[in-house]
This record gives sequence, structure tokens and C-alpha cells, in this order.
Amino acid sequence: MSRFFYEMFSLSWGTNLVGIHHNIAAYNGNILRVTAGPGTGKTFALMRRAARLVEQGADPSKILAVTFTRTGAKDLVRQLSELDTPKADQIEAITLHSLSFSILSKNGVFQTTNRHPRPLLKFEVGALVSDLATLFGGKTVVKDMMAEFETAWATLEHQHPGWPIELNRQEFQRRLRSWLIFHEAILLGEPVPLALEFIQKNPVSPLAPSFEHVLADEYQDLNRADQELIDALATSSSLSVVGDEDQSIYTQLRHARPEGIVRFGDTHPGTHDEALNKSRRCPSRVVSMANSLILRNHPERPATIVPNPGNPGGDIHLVQFDSLDEEVASTAAFIDRYLRINADASPVDVLVLPTRRLIGYRIRDELTSIGRPDQSFFTEQALDKVEAQEGLCILTLLARPGDRTSLRAWLAIGSSTARSKSYGRLSVAADKQAISSRDYLDKVLAGDAKAPPYYGPLLKRYSQLLVRLKDAKAHTAAPLIDSLWPPGQESEGIRALALSIVETEPDPDGLLSELIRAITQPDLPGQERGVIRIMSLQKSKGLTARCVVINGCVTGALPLIKGSWDADRRRQALEEQRRLFYVAMTRTSETLVISSSVSATLNDAASMQVTISSYRGANVILQSSPYLSELGSEAPKVVAGRAWKTALGF
Repeated sequence: MSRFFYEMFSLSWGTNLVGIHHNIAAYNGNILRVTAGPGTGKTFALMRRAARLVEQGADPSKILAVTFTRTGAKDLVRQLSELDTPKADQIEAITLHSLSFSILSKNGVFQTTNRHPRPLLKFEVGALVSDLATLFGGKTVVKDMMAEFETAWATLEHQHPGWPIELNRQEFQRRLRSWLIFHEAILLGEPVPLALEFIQKNPVSPLAPSFEHVLADEYQDLNRADQELIDALATSSSLSVVGDEDQSIYTQLRHARPEGIVRFGDTHPGTHDEALNKSRRCPSRVVSMANSLILRNHPERPATIVPNPGNPGGDIHLVQFDSLDEEVASTAAFIDRYLRINADASPVDVLVLPTRRLIGYRIRDELTSIGRPDQSFFTEQALDKVEAQEGLCILTLLARPGDRTSLRAWLAIGSSTARSKSYGRLSVAADKQAISSRDYLDKVLAGDAKAPPYYGPLLKRYSQLLVRLKDAKAHTAAPLIDSLWPPGQESEGIRALALSIVETEPDPDGLLSELIRAITQPDLPGQERGVIRIMSLQKSKGLTARCVVINGCVTGALPLIKGSWDADRRRQALEEQRRLFYVAMTRTSETLVISSSVSATLNDAASMQVTISSYRGANVILQSSPYLSELGSEAPKVVAGRAWKTALGF
């Protein structure tokens, strides 16, 4: 069949595709930038572009569709599977982190770099930070330099990923890598810079992936190393990037670079531009409120998005409650009412976005108590409590006795200094005998080696480990879970996860692998489960719901500003958290509720780290978020919780 005949009679990529979306899919050039606001159909257009490439003869295995978040990757996969184009589902749709990890895992690339693909969990990183803190000016400095290290030291606009220039940072990188190599571990943010380094040093290696077309979604969430890796993968390929600087919400966390999408044309000559600004998702009043909010970040610029003609105005509520308890109970009651009066709505049509986990957990419990199916997506917080951390260390060392990171983490737990000095002396003593730290500890306990000075607390801690390990070895399946995380402790989150896994994975190694996967890669908050979804504002990125409720909109939670920050960092944080609020608001297609409360117990306020205005008896007075005054003339007036409930009749 001729190419002409194929194009004339097999054009499913262009079915019902018009305007800018058609232009994006049809563009035949090598470099394309699409700027796209929330709800404007950017992923839809990108996937139609991928379909056109396949239909016109491109090898789907040579097309890479990459994004930053797992939610985004899931959306790419879903939209590819819905295309009518044969073989479109063979396109590689993946997160940049997963792609980098797969590159490093090919044929022993990790081994050639003397690294191990064992990821450090958040609580395990604490021991690493403490071990380096005295050498580099404290924990805060170490954490900041670790974040820079994970971007390959490219945190400013003029910098490029690579070896650090400053001597202090060179020494820090040497010490950090030495710690990671010794403990046979890798930072969660390392795969991208490591993959970039490998490709840059081995540009023609058969182990480096080769693509003919690279499509990058959520480009504004990538840092300099991420963006350089995209360029390296697309050196001999066509490149299409899609993004929106106003939806960049990871600049503080991982030095994401929204400037990358803004200045893409400056660094990629010949760029063709398309812009999507018509929000097909959001009600018109939500669009107006979102524009009013986000333009505070750049008042000189015109409106970011416009409503799609014919979209409804939206059902919008701004509510303030007397107390946090009332806010929680009323939120659950409102959701119950919403589902009762909207017969065509299901639980999955409701998305609850608390600014603090404590609020989310209580709303979850309240919804459960009234019989509404719900699920909270805070699984990554399952290791916050000491009991949870200890149990995981035991399970890891039970399954993998030589795991050095878990031993180090166990020895650190319970000490504000992570027992770094005594652990350092242990490492030196073990190194002199050319044995592992654990073997040296065993020799000390057996009387076959001399304990280093000031070694008592470390040895006591190790002895406790041996007792716990002996008990754990006597159990399997559910009794093992009881041994690791006894019922009634502050570790119910990880206990529940483990119990859900152990029936199919009773072996400690299998249980450990699945448990780590569930914690670090929790099930995505999609629509297939038929439950009310409760999650952080950050996690809502890429999702849509008919009814969105944003709770806990008080100063200290939204925005969170630390007193130690200088003026420039405060400004950056204010702008980023404004973008986060913007993202959360624009998830709705119908109803939006934004709530706050004026009082909470002292314990709750301290737990949430919110700003306290004053005290009233045993409670504290809270301030509503300053962002509420930035929503413009289309925003309704804030109403008292009791009056709101009376007006709506629930």
C-alpha cells in the first residue's frame, strides 16, 4: 500500500481534531514547544501527535513519551491505549526517573560505576545527613547540597549539569559518593544525573537508548539535569515539549526549572510554538479566580487561561469554620450531601485536597464512619513513626542480612545525632580489619575484638537488634507482621500495608520488595477504584474531578514560610505555593469548596506547624490563607460554616 493511500484512508489521529490541537499533532518539524494551561487538553494533543507518527510509519519502539510524575505517566499510557492506532501502545511511556533507572540497570551499568540500585528511603537519609553534618556546617547545609547534587549542581539559570566548581562542593560530592558506595545505596534523585553522566561519556554506546522522536510532558517540573537528559536522548531525534510555568510546583523541593519551558526557544533554535489556553475542564468562575491568583506572580502578563465558551459558571464555596473539628465533620457531611443530590455522581467524582495530612486522615475517618467509600493516598508517609522504621529495618536485615544501609539506620534511630561519632569509629575499626561493620560488632560482642571508645550506646542498640531479629526469625506470614509492627502502635499505616501483601508474599524477601514498592510507588489516585480520593495538593497534579474540596487553607499551611529564610527564598516559596493552590483549584470541572478554620487545639496546630495568631483557652486562633484575598471579584464571599450548612440544608 502506498504512503499516499495510507495517509488518505487511515487518518485516525486526526479524527475530530481541529484548531490548535490539530496543529500540534500535525506539525512535521523537528522541534516543537507547546505552552498549555490546566484543562486545555495538552496530553490529548501530545498523544494524537504520537499516533500520527506511528500511522505515518514511525517505529513505535523508537518513540519516547516521558513525563516527571507517575500520575502523568499513567495518563500517557491510558491515552495511548485509547487510541485507535495499531501499535500505539508499544510507545515507551514512562517517567524520567524510571527511564534513567532502566538505563543504569542495563547489562551492569550500575556495576561499571561501582554503584548499587538500592534506594535510600527518607528516614534512612537522616543517618547520611547526620554523618556528613559535622563536616559541612550542619544538617541544613548538607540537605541543601544534597538537593544540588541531585541536579548535578545545576541549580541556577547559567549553570549546566556536571562536576561542581567550588572546592567545598567537590569535597562534599566526594564524601557523599563515598558514603553511598560504602553503604551500597543510591539517593532517590540520583538516577537522572547518573544516566546523564553515562550518556554524555558514552554517546555511541549500545547501552544508551536510541529514539527517533522524544515527547516530553510537564516540562516545567524538570530541573536542569532532567532537561539536559531530555536533550541528550533527543540529540538525533525530533523533540516536542509541553509545559506551563504556572503549574511548576517542585522548585523548592528539587530545583525544578520553569524557565526551561519559557526560554526553550532560546536554547533550541528553530523551535515552532503552539499555545493552548482554552480550559475545557474548568468552570468560567474558577478560571477567573485562578487567573486572578496566578497573575500575582507576574502582573505584567495577560491572563493565562480563558474559559471554554459554554462552560458553566461553577458551584463555588468559600467557607470558614469555628474549629478544625467542625471543618472536618462538615466536609464529610457536604460530600455525603453532594453524592445524594447528584444521582449521576459517584464517589470517584470527589477529590479532597487537605493542606495537611492530619486533616486528610480525619476526613477519611469521618467519611468511613458515615459509610462513604474513600481512600487516602498518603502511603509514602507510612514510615514517619519510629516503630514503623524499626520494623522495616528488622524485615530488611531478616531478608538481606548484609544490607548496610538498614544496619546504619537502625543504629541511628533514637538519637538526635544518629550516633554518628561512634559509628564513624566503628567504621574505621572495621575497615582496619577488612570486615563489615556488622561483623566487627559481632566480634566485639563475642569478645574477639576491642570496642572503640564511647561505644556503649551503639553496642546496646545493636544488641537490641539481635533480640528483635531472633524473634522475627521465629515467625512467618501474619505472625511475622505482628512481630515487626505489633497492633496498637503508631505504625498502623505500614502494618496495614504489610498485612495486605503478606498473604501473597509470605517470604521475607518478597514481602520486603512489595512493601518497598507500595511505599515508594504507591497506587496512583486514578478513577478505577470508585472511592472518594483524599491526597495532598501536590499529588492532585494531572487529575480531574467534578467536586474538589481544598481544606486547611490557613497561614502556615498555605503558604508555609520559614522564619529562617531570606527575602528571596520567601518570595520564591510564596510564588511556588501560589502555583500549587492554582493547580489544586483547577482540578474541578463543576464544584469547588475552599475551607479554613479559625481555631484548633494546641496539639493539632503544633502537629500541622501552622501559624498561631493568638490563644483562646486551650485552643489557638488561626489565620486564613492570604491567597484567599487574591481570588478576584468572581470569588464568592467567605461564609461562616454554620450559615453555609443551614443554607445548603445539611
